[in-house]
Amino acid sequence: MKNAAFIFIFSVIFTGCNGAGSEDQTDLDLHDSDFDTEQPDSPDIDASSIDSDSPVIDIDENSGDTDEPVENDTNNEPADEGGSADEDGFTAECVDGTKEYADCETSGKQVRECLSGVWGDFGDCFDMTAEVIDIAENSECADVYWADRGDAPAAYIKGMGLVFAGALCHSGRSDVTLVSSAETIDTEHDALAWYHDIFAGLGMSNDTAGTDTLRHAYNLLTGLGMRESSGEHCCGRDTSATNTTADTAEAGLFQTSYNSHIFSTELDALYSYWKDASALTPEKCLLEVFSQGVTCSESDWENFGVGEGVTFQALEKECPVFAAEYAAVMLRVSGGSKGHYGPLRRHEAEVRTECEEMLYDIQQLISENSDFCQFLVNY
Repeated sequence: MKNAAFIFIFSVIFTGCNGAGSEDQTDLDLHDSDFDTEQPDSPDIDASSIDSDSPVIDIDENSGDTDEPVENDTNNEPADEGGSADEDGFTAECVDGTKEYADCETSGKQVRECLSGVWGDFGDCFDMTAEVIDIAENSECADVYWADRGDAPAAYIKGMGLVFAGALCHSGRSDVTLVSSAETIDTEHDALAWYHDIFAGLGMSNDTAGTDTLRHAYNLLTGLGMRESSGEHCCGRDTSATNTTADTAEAGLFQTSYNSHIFSTELDALYSYWKDASALTPEKCLLEVFSQGVTCSESDWENFGVGEGVTFQALEKECPVFAAEYAAVMLRVSGGSKGHYGPLRRHEAEVRTECEEMLYDIQQLISENSDFCQFLVNY
């Protein structure tokens, strides 16, 4: 995107996370949304081939030399593509369409594919997580001066790049399909509808479901996180507000409270999934990535009230991927003029062309290397 970014610069820069733009969040619109959750026909990027009928083999790095295809021991006779074998017959080297992955000596994976019954050569080593982080930290988005907030933590931009990559790699998942659905006319609840003129002014159309709309939603989401928490994953509740019950206390990157879950069944599904994932595979939460260089105080980690809302507050801070994926859905179901987030209601969250370029580069990377989605750390 070559459109010039439009930045409002204020004389005072807010760098802390408390009181970061949600002071009037208690005025939730709890009425049923008219949001249309009809699924788009086909997202632009489909990583479902990873889970296709084609068999996939992941070779352990200690299982032997994987750099060369196995030689056929049948006196160079053609391989039987049927795969049958006995002492008098021919044995196929492999089944067509099968892919084999091997660990690299340093990091990442390499892949080879079976064609015409014979293994091809292994390709170059590729580390999906490292490639996404490299794009993010070297992008102009990492150097943006955010209005009234200043510079974003480098960890925040890298983390948001990985969350977006995860969404692309799960393009068929129901919550991602919702976020990438075409802009509605519901300006009270749909942030893309409420921000229509701002997106249009930057040459970004959300009229069609797919990865472009998903990318634009994550662009706005990145701006929302800077406005709400200054990009600090551990941000506690807004101390200038009176939201101190378990259901209303805000937490995390986007200052979201548990009472928001009523707006979509997708929100409860994400919460349930990430509660388990956080315990079983905590690295998927990307806490290590989002926390690099970020200092969290004792008061930041404090949670309020009793009940499920307390668990929600902790998960918002300790699992930044959950916080981002949950807020992405919230953009579409309670992100408009009467929605959950004050900065969205007031059009204070910025949409930046620099971040649009970063997200587009990540989109291209995923499109060209979708075989490696399964090795993304937050996949």
